[in-house]
Amino acid sequence: MLTFFERYAIPRESHPAYSPDLNPIEHAWALLKRQLLADCPDIGDYPGDPEKVKKKLAEVLPRCWEKIPLKQFEALWRSMPDRVQAVIEAKGWYTRY
Repeated sequence: MLTFFERYAIPRESHPAYSPDLNPIEHAWALLKRQLLADCPDIGDYPGDPEKVKKKLAEVLPRCWEKIPLKQFEALWRSMPDRVQAVIEAKGWYTRY
């Protein structure tokens, strides 16, 4: 991959390899997990083999997703400029959330 950048004289910036605070899907998963635990607090103890558990999750996760208020997703995307700015100011690191 580096040779591609070198070949075309594309400058590279140093940055963290993984920045979950800047990945909105990580926060969406957290919202879904909270809703799942609110609706099915005993899901971790669901009896059965892995296929039974997968079937149960396939049943309840869509309902949990639908219960997450749209305003929470809106707040998430609206927070992105502030998150990006915080990373820039911290020279690549973000620890506020």
